[in-house]
Amino acid sequence: MMRIVFRIFADSMNHFIMKNLVKVILFTLTGLLLFASMFQKATHVWDFKKLNGVEVPIPQPSLTFQNCRDGSFQERTEGYLKQNFGFREPLVRLYNQYLWDCYQKTPVGAGILTFGKDGWLYEPWVVADYYQIQFRNYAYDSAQMASMLTEEAHRVLQLQQLLEPYGTRLFVCQVPAKDLICPEHLPENQDKRFDDEPKISARFFNEEKYTQLGVNHLNLEQWFLQMKDTADFPLFPKTGTHWSYYASLFAADTLIRYMEHLGDINMKNIVIGPRTLDKAHNSDDDLESLLNLIRPLPNSQYYYADASIEEDTAAVMPKLITVGDSFWWSISNQIPMNSIFSSSPYWYYNSTIYFDDNYSSVNEVNLAEQLLSADFIMLFYSATQQYKLNNDFTKDALIALCYDPEEIASVRTTLEQIIRSDSSWMEKLKDKAASQYKTLDETVNNEVKWLINNNPGKYFPALNDSLPTKRSRCVDAYFNIDSLTFIEQEVEKVIQQIKGDEKQMQDINQKALKYGKTFEQALYDDALWVVNYKLEQGILQIPSRSRKNSCHGKNQSKI
Repeated sequence: MMRIVFRIFADSMNHFIMKNLVKVILFTLTGLLLFASMFQKATHVWDFKKLNGVEVPIPQPSLTFQNCRDGSFQERTEGYLKQNFGFREPLVRLYNQYLWDCYQKTPVGAGILTFGKDGWLYEPWVVADYYQIQFRNYAYDSAQMASMLTEEAHRVLQLQQLLEPYGTRLFVCQVPAKDLICPEHLPENQDKRFDDEPKISARFFNEEKYTQLGVNHLNLEQWFLQMKDTADFPLFPKTGTHWSYYASLFAADTLIRYMEHLGDINMKNIVIGPRTLDKAHNSDDDLESLLNLIRPLPNSQYYYADASIEEDTAAVMPKLITVGDSFWWSISNQIPMNSIFSSSPYWYYNSTIYFDDNYSSVNEVNLAEQLLSADFIMLFYSATQQYKLNNDFTKDALIALCYDPEEIASVRTTLEQIIRSDSSWMEKLKDKAASQYKTLDETVNNEVKWLINNNPGKYFPALNDSLPTKRSRCVDAYFNIDSLTFIEQEVEKVIQQIKGDEKQMQDINQKALKYGKTFEQALYDDALWVVNYKLEQGILQIPSRSRKNSCHGKNQSKI
């Protein structure tokens, strides 16, 4: 009897499967795909190439009664899963390639890329700046933008004049953008909303204002325009947004010569080696990489060359601090900066610090000390980034040089108390913190910073003077420091750096055992050796008025 029942059941299943074979296959494949995706997400057994572009990670939300009730848990979970499902990278690239091959479209284009003529790629804000409407992202109208740019130009002049007596030369480098150098490939202006309203472009406004005020500045954009028709190499790549990698070498050489002229010193020269043709790489195809396609686009070839430094025993090696945008990467990644400068930290958008052994963020540094230790400070922004007003660097620098740390802290504390005592204000900041995935304390701190930067003269009135006479005690303290105290401070910095590195801590422990020292003594000795080595190599220099003043005006410039 059981055999008959089993046979009937088996025949029925076979009949069902044969009748619905396609559905069964699709259901099975779907189940396998879902399982494989979950397996990949959990184990990452396949290591795929990461997608290009900037993406803000969405943290996995925790379930609470409140966020489940208001729907925010579901919304954030959906966003988290979109970023973290298995096989995301190859599936996104496959989908992008399908759209590109079949429809010449890409989901990346909206807000990130603009397609020009002849297959040229641009960033949308670069196109907007050419048609002089980019300022709309920073001001209500051209009059307000002009006022903001004027105020910033005056702050740059203030900082330049304030630092000069201490031997620090501040200057602006106006970096070219692709729109003005290669306008023939730009798409037509599609945004007609502001055609009848007054327009403004930061690049032209700043050039006129800097010249009028006497701000030290080097306009590389004008230089690029002058050599556009004579250069035998592309100044900007077809599928990249930055100047071509090869062109940046010549820009670096010009920068060195400008610093020699500004400081009246002799610096080491850049030697550009023989050039070779190759397919686009490095930053020459950085916009194409955002498309995240499986196959590369057909590209032109570009020139590449190695750079070396000419030996010159009579040359000085100044310290350079660069505050600027991403155009500096192509220079700093090609040029052996340590052979030209004693130190060359890069303050990326006045936020993250690169090429510095001691600091990784501008928030970590003693700003006044850093400014006074530099021989040159360069504000290095392309035309489309000049609307950002140097990312508040000049405001922060003027406040740090003119006010004591306790005075600055007092202003911030007072503002924070005002904010926290206003229930309506705090409710808005709570909503803002939730929407930006930040803590409330972070959001309050950012609000305090915004208030100060929006009107620094209101809270620090000395900045309203044409040239502030008030000085922070940090200024005199920096130059009056004795050698022993300076060395001890630098040793402590190295100690803290070693403590943050587990491998270095293990090495110190092994040295202590080997030489019969206590761990603390071995740590101190190692840090002291590092500081002495930096002093011997000229990487670190003991501050003094005589040293800073001797770096300028004592060596005949080569130009």
